[in-house]
Amino acid sequence: MKSSAAKQPPSPANPEVPKGFNFVLAKLNDIPTLPIVATKVNELINNPNSSSSDIAEVLKKDQVLTAKVLRLINSPYYGIPGGVTDVKRALAYLGFNTLAQLILGMSVFSLFPADQNEEFPLLAFWKHALATAVCSEMIGKQIRYPRPEECFTCGLLHDIGKIVMYQIARGMLVEIVRHAKKGAKSFAQTEVELDVPGHAFLGEHIAAKWGLPQVIRKAIRFHHQDVREMTTIFASERQAIQIVSLANSLTVNIGIGHSGDYSSGGLQPYMHQVLGLAEADVEKIKEQCREEMKKVGGFLAAYL
Repeated sequence: MKSSAAKQPPSPANPEVPKGFNFVLAKLNDIPTLPIVATKVNELINNPNSSSSDIAEVLKKDQVLTAKVLRLINSPYYGIPGGVTDVKRALAYLGFNTLAQLILGMSVFSLFPADQNEEFPLLAFWKHALATAVCSEMIGKQIRYPRPEECFTCGLLHDIGKIVMYQIARGMLVEIVRHAKKGAKSFAQTEVELDVPGHAFLGEHIAAKWGLPQVIRKAIRFHHQDVREMTTIFASERQAIQIVSLANSLTVNIGIGHSGDYSSGGLQPYMHQVLGLAEADVEKIKEQCREEMKKVGGFLAAYL
């Protein structure tokens, strides 16, 4: 890898890939496609005529995934009285959109191994991802975002590019983590300094390959950027990105899980101000996120 003092010109094939890193893009083809059930659920999410019975029918074809879904739904996070033992009852409590988003998230988790690396422990990474998801949904509900369950999935998958990097270029990821730790810097800032393909770029690339909804792809791509003046992003996408950006920074700041970010979170006043939140709101969200994460021990067990 090259330092920022000796940047390489970008690849002619893709201006976001520094010269010498074409192998990273080539290896993206080795990442598996989404399971069939996830693909069908993704289609249902994008089809306004889909119904709860459609998703129940799809889940019948994957008993393992169904068991994981039920285990997840029965965690204290949802607090369904008496628990649920079948998908139809779960749909009655959670609704189509929430259940569809959970299935999509679990399917992505299932593609990657849960092995552990000392410098990038995956359990800590997924805990950060989950905390960001919980916090994103919490913020979405507070500001009356029309689909807060969508914020959950955007938050859950925002750093998926790091797991992709872990799979196809582990040495590169480890070096980024080491430099970030040494300089007490963020993962994203260190990527820039080392002049390597960013995890946000890789994450959006694989999300596009999977055909994930546009809003999720945009949240993955831009969660480290100030998108207030980006005219190429729709207003609905911009708000989702800003929610995930704030949630990610808050999660890093309060130290729930770890994603290779050794900064204090990079919180800026505009992050909550653009969402109509006051500083007092942010402090309440932090505390609520800590409390909610105490309830989700079963989440990681269900996902991994």
